[in-house]
Amino acid sequence: MLVTVEGIVIGRRSIGETSCFIDVLTDEYGVIEAVAHGVKKLTSRNAGSVNLFSYSKFCFSKTGLRYTLNSAEPKYSFHGISTDLEYLALAAYFAEVIKFSSASEQEAGGFLRFMAITLYELDKKRCPLEYIKSVFELYISVLLGFTPDLRACCVCGRYEHEKMFFDYDDACIVCGECIDDYEYQQHDIFALPPGLLYAMRYIIYSPVDKIYKADISEEDLRVLSGITEKYLLKQLDRNFKSLDYYKSVKL
Repeated sequence: MLVTVEGIVIGRRSIGETSCFIDVLTDEYGVIEAVAHGVKKLTSRNAGSVNLFSYSKFCFSKTGLRYTLNSAEPKYSFHGISTDLEYLALAAYFAEVIKFSSASEQEAGGFLRFMAITLYELDKKRCPLEYIKSVFELYISVLLGFTPDLRACCVCGRYEHEKMFFDYDDACIVCGECIDDYEYQQHDIFALPPGLLYAMRYIIYSPVDKIYKADISEEDLRVLSGITEKYLLKQLDRNFKSLDYYKSVKL
């Protein structure tokens, strides 16, 4: 059986001297692990299409649950990411999150486009790294079904207040008028400055092609990165070695 799909290579592991396994993010089949024979040869016609973070059109032979690459046609290569170790390390973190959370043989609608837009931002280096990290962590939570309710205070329905608090456990916000009587005082709760709440709302409720265009101060950005990271890791109930590596190389 032949399977033709568009996808992004988010993982690659060598098999001997000339071949490798590739992990390809697709909309139709989630993350496909496939054998790519001979692609490390200089003469391979598929070599440029299976590089890490290449966006290509793939033709696979499928036998049971096993995929073998037949051919690949490059569509876009995010070359700029590999020119900077910090950007490459952050992209590797994003790839590890997606590989962990996307089941094989299941549709992953929205993941491919979001990853392509994210890699494009890394490639062009137009946004601060910490903002790209925050957007990815919060929006991937939305795609995974962990959307926090930031519309209004979960107690009184107030949309704005000079003090708002984010409840990590119930994924909601509580205003300053209600926080003293909030029945879940034992929850993990964080005070959200107005700029952070605005940024989080913008990321969650904007179209995916607009989410990397919010205006946020450098000070708020450092705090936002901590919030979104903690929220995603809490939902997935795990840590990622690639995230630790990104932090180790970050200047």
